[in-house]
Amino acid sequence: MKKLLLSICLVAVIGFTANAQFHVELGLNANLPQGDFADAYKLGVGVYVEPKYAFNENIDLGLYIGSNGFAGEDISGGGSVEATAIVPVLATGTYRFSTNNVTPYAGLGLGMYFIAAAEIDGTEVGEAESEFGFAPRAGVYVGRLNLGAAYNIVKDANYVQINLGFRILSRD
Repeated sequence: MKKLLLSICLVAVIGFTANAQFHVELGLNANLPQGDFADAYKLGVGVYVEPKYAFNENIDLGLYIGSNGFAGEDISGGGSVEATAIVPVLATGTYRFSTNNVTPYAGLGLGMYFIAAAEIDGTEVGEAESEFGFAPRAGVYVGRLNLGAAYNIVKDANYVQINLGFRILSRD
């Protein structure tokens, strides 16, 4: 946690010294498990930080770092699953369709998802693992506010993510 906080502070300091091409988005999200993942987990919530570099007027390149918790539920046929956590660390690219105050966008994130071990009926099932995954995403920027959605595709842990983010530093 200390390393993450130190990294965020370092990114912020670099952002203040850089020109208007650098910005950071901070946000909250709600996560809806899909497929087999939805059989064992309910709604999840999370937070994220995404430092970005404006490559040009329409293209942003960034690094998405999030932390998502999912509540477990009873499994049909007996048993229950405790809560689990997924930490995505993704390289991102975003295309902004205009440069207006209201700007629709589409993008993609590629990288690693770190998944905590699940516990079923008090018995630990495996260890924490990491899986490669990707997340197509789309949304709209309204000023500095981001209203977006992403479909995170990870082995055995797919989920739809609804984001509410806020850009700080530059990129007006």
